[in-house]
Amino acid sequence: MEDGSLGRERSINMQVFVSLNAQGHRPARKAAAVLGIACFVSSTAISIGQERTIGIKLGPALEIGRKELLFGSIASICEDGQSNFYVLDRQETRILKFAPDGRLLAKFGQKGQGPGDFQSPGQIVFTRQGELAVLEDLFYVSFLKTDSTFIRRLDLNGRLGLGYIGPDRFYAWEWRPEGRQQLMVDAKSNILSTFHTQARDLFSVNLPDETGRAVMFNYSNDVYVPQFLYAHGGHLSTLGISDKYEIVLLNESGQAIASIRRNLKAQKFSAREKAYFERELQEFARSKGWPGHVARELDKKIPSLKNMVSAVRISPQHVFVFRFPPDITAKEAYLPVDIFTLKGEFLGTAELPEVPLLVTDKAMYFIKTDESDNIFLLRAECSLEF
Repeated sequence: MEDGSLGRERSINMQVFVSLNAQGHRPARKAAAVLGIACFVSSTAISIGQERTIGIKLGPALEIGRKELLFGSIASICEDGQSNFYVLDRQETRILKFAPDGRLLAKFGQKGQGPGDFQSPGQIVFTRQGELAVLEDLFYVSFLKTDSTFIRRLDLNGRLGLGYIGPDRFYAWEWRPEGRQQLMVDAKSNILSTFHTQARDLFSVNLPDETGRAVMFNYSNDVYVPQFLYAHGGHLSTLGISDKYEIVLLNESGQAIASIRRNLKAQKFSAREKAYFERELQEFARSKGWPGHVARELDKKIPSLKNMVSAVRISPQHVFVFRFPPDITAKEAYLPVDIFTLKGEFLGTAELPEVPLLVTDKAMYFIKTDESDNIFLLRAECSLEF
């Protein structure tokens, strides 16, 4: 099966498609420096009609991963009750524990199948039970103490892209004949609820290759192919799909406690945006050595409308819903961010240049890339200005 994926957000959950912006770089150095970031980011009226604008103030920032310390990748981040933060390095198959001031406190984990080992870790969560839950893209959930002591491991029997909802509730998806199915399962891998389906024919074509053999070619762009939405923060989780502005907020028992939604119309692609995606698809097909007719057939699957939601993040007080910029082709385009209470009340809209990997009550964590295309972590203090 030939496959490919393009996306503007670094995904926390595993995709079976190859991502062109996957985090596979090794930064050359690490530094802990306070930057003079005191920018005040606020939005203009973005959709039809007037919106209440909210400012996101980013204050002093701490950089991790620009000297001495090497990140292979940054897949997920969490904070514990003392504001220590934990970075899950998927490529190096390890966890790095940092003090609030950026000092490295511990490194643990390795690739393997023994207690405390990982195969394909995708998410790390600090639970309300005071444990670290490490969720694999394939099947496993490991629970550790914050000092790295192994507690237990769950085998969720073929579930993919695992995410944490509660002690006995987990997010997952599975392949079905019609496509990928979004699920909630328990600790024994029993399906408790099904949610959205990502239809396979939205991103794949079954065509003969240069030898005449029938091959399935996959190409998924998150701007127009509906992607599953999942986020966890504190004791709450969100589930949805990106072509609908309908996001459910779940408690640790998996019960829906609020609905996050806005009555917005999907944006149409401009002629320039359509041409932009066509060029990207053709360039990707050439890089993979695909026959010319593959790109032409996949090009027919580009719809007239963009997806509604790019990503969701949950802080202890708010839900942040990121939309796509008005012009996808614009360089350094800011993303509209709709902000809600944990009861689903819409507060207003702000802007950010990118989606943070984690939002806490005091900080946002961003994955950054230096001039050598190496990745590092930036932790910026933040506050909302209503």
